[in-house]
Amino acid sequence: MKTILSTLLVILALFTGAHAQKLLHVSTIPSNADIYIGTSRPDLADKPDYVSSAFVSISEEQALMGEVLLHLFRPEFTDTTIRVTLSPKDTSYLIVSLHPTYDDNLIKEQNDIVAKRGRRSFGYKMMIGSAIPLFVSGIAGAVTYYQISRAEDAKKTLEKTRIHSQSYENAKQDFRDSRDKAKTARKTTIAGLATGATLLTLGFILSF
Repeated sequence: MKTILSTLLVILALFTGAHAQKLLHVSTIPSNADIYIGTSRPDLADKPDYVSSAFVSISEEQALMGEVLLHLFRPEFTDTTIRVTLSPKDTSYLIVSLHPTYDDNLIKEQNDIVAKRGRRSFGYKMMIGSAIPLFVSGIAGAVTYYQISRAEDAKKTLEKTRIHSQSYENAKQDFRDSRDKAKTARKTTIAGLATGATLLTLGFILSF
């Protein structure tokens, strides 16, 4: 019985080890370098996959290949591309000392990239933010339709009523209230649609 239990524990340990998530811990000197995974020519205006120091998750394909390609970017330092051979263990470790650059043109290009990334990020936020006024516009549009329907019903009641009774006065007041609410909701619909469309358009432009 003990032999069977020991065998099962060994098999379980091997199975768990084979499926454990492999990690690569990347440290840079100095820190706060952008880390891009799997490419030597990333779009540096895009948000990086990680920022050092960081634990990088290794995909199954990378684990099978036994290596991973990294690109490191930090303003005022030269870009660094490294193909890292992974350790057989669950976690591999990498420490990279970045080389400073004194090329003013390169530094300007790097700062321009950072500025473009900021604009792109702001553009994405504007596009997401446009959903709020567009949503409000949709709700206001539904309210407009509802109030117009109520106003039309009240108008029909007025047209059918021959005597100026209390029901006539109530229908008259309902017509006025619904008409005013429909006008207000319509203005909100137009304002929300215009605001949402503007944010979406500007965000789309800035995201490139």
